Amino acid sequence: MENKSIVILGATGSIGTQTLKVIKKLQGFEIAGIVFGKNLNLARNIIKEYKIENYYSPFYPNYKFSSLEEFLEALHPDIVVSAIPGFDGMISSLKAIKYTKRLALATKEALVCAGPFIKKECKNNNVELIPIDSEHSAIFQLFDNFVERIIITASGGAVRDKKVSKLSKLTPKDILKHPVWNMGKRITVDSSTMVNKAFEVMEAYELFETNNIDVYIHPTGTVHGAVLLKDGTVKIHFGFPDMKIPIAYSLTYPERKYINPNWPEFSSKNFDFCEVSSEKYPVFFYGKSIINNLSKRIAFNAADEVAVERFLKEEIKFTKISEIIIETCERINEKVNSIEDIIEIDKFSREYARNI
Repeated sequence: MENKSIVILGATGSIGTQTLKVIKKLQGFEIAGIVFGKNLNLARNIIKEYKIENYYSPFYPNYKFSSLEEFLEALHPDIVVSAIPGFDGMISSLKAIKYTKRLALATKEALVCAGPFIKKECKNNNVELIPIDSEHSAIFQLFDNFVERIIITASGGAVRDKKVSKLSKLTPKDILKHPVWNMGKRITVDSSTMVNKAFEVMEAYELFETNNIDVYIHPTGTVHGAVLLKDGTVKIHFGFPDMKIPIAYSLTYPERKYINPNWPEFSSKNFDFCEVSSEKYPVFFYGKSIINNLSKRIAFNAADEVAVERFLKEEIKFTKISEIIIETCERINEKVNSIEDIIEIDKFSREYARNI
């Protein structure tokens, strides 16, 4: 049987490098090509280690391909792993749909900012949309037509055990100490504001087409999600927080081929949950309230990117991130009829957020 070909968008990031490790461990897959950004040293090492012949980056001279579309059209991979962060990841995800059979999606912005367009393109091109994010992968594995409500878990980030009165004094160094996951800087900050979890609620709304979504703080990160069925049954996805597992499932679905015999204990600490504090995480609740408003979701993402960048440069306090996002979103309430509209709202929102 012929190997399935894979292209990784964002190969030098956390999801990209873990995808490479998963493919090395699995059988039946080959890396057709990679796309990367400014981390050229790591990219060169990956190209050498995995003997990659086809690659594309706007920051790396390559005579073969002059654009992402040309690269994807030449390779036509069976699977595209979309893991470029930020607004660029949304654009590249949309472009990739035309040239593949399955979109394994890790880029949050794709569904947050362009969910209806992503789904429409996938349907029109007969492309499978499989989530990689651990929470959405969990719900995807549990979901059926008898689901009444979805539950997503959250770590609470570095501020989980901090007093509200101390939040404004926290530095980037404090916030980047995530208690559960090892991730990039922006997503680690987003975990502490719970902007990241608001994004996940928006994604779940698009993927599973329901707004019956609850979120609970769960310190150990061993329960990734649950579904409440109409007959009173609860199905729970339980396992160690290891992104290689949902990555592998997105590649092998509907089968399971990734071997990792390592299970968490059935102890009370691994099933500990508490409600999300509106005082500590105000922007999460704001984000949850706008899941039906695509223009505000676009502004929510844009303002967050700007605010997090300003916080990491120590230009603003940690608590100012939430204020900037909410104030920016309150200025937006547009109709979104095209990708051009998305780009325009994103541009305006970034400028507004920078000026607050």
